[in-house]
Amino acid sequence: MRKIDLRFLGLCAIGALFSGLIGFMIAAGNKVTFDGHKHPESTPESHSKLTNFPTHSSNHEKMHDSPIHIAKNIAVPTIKAKLEEDPVSGFNLNLETRNFTFAPELSGLEHKDGMGHAHLYIDGQKIARLYGNWFHISEIPKDAKSLEITLNSNDHRPFFVNNALISSIIALENES
Repeated sequence: MRKIDLRFLGLCAIGALFSGLIGFMIAAGNKVTFDGHKHPESTPESHSKLTNFPTHSSNHEKMHDSPIHIAKNIAVPTIKAKLEEDPVSGFNLNLETRNFTFAPELSGLEHKDGMGHAHLYIDGQKIARLYGNWFHISEIPKDAKSLEITLNSNDHRPFFVNNALISSIIALENES
């Protein structure tokens, strides 16, 4: 009787394994992803409309390049960035925004007008996601030319107005 019980348990385990694999294969065949949040459909046409937008290194980031154009009946968010040397080390970045609310608790969720977070880029390379008005940067490469801070929706898509990215750019002085 004991051998039958072990054989039955073994067959159940094998059945569960194959059921799970078949489920994942069905999900993959239907383009279902399990990465924690949904991405809007993007097309090469939507990417070609972006001007002066930083380049990204991963397909995941490229999916976030589909812009959200601010409707005419909505107050346009603005951002102004200031960079100051920290008295102890590194730099402090201060963001002044209007018509925009930082909403870290909604990151990765659906778009809501005037809410989201910011992305920080150094020379087009994404460095961080910002959830508030202040951010400490421990080090900026000596040869860096600029910082760009973009306003992004909860679903990570950048905000645009009049076909222009809503961002603030800080030109960096190089000591040569």
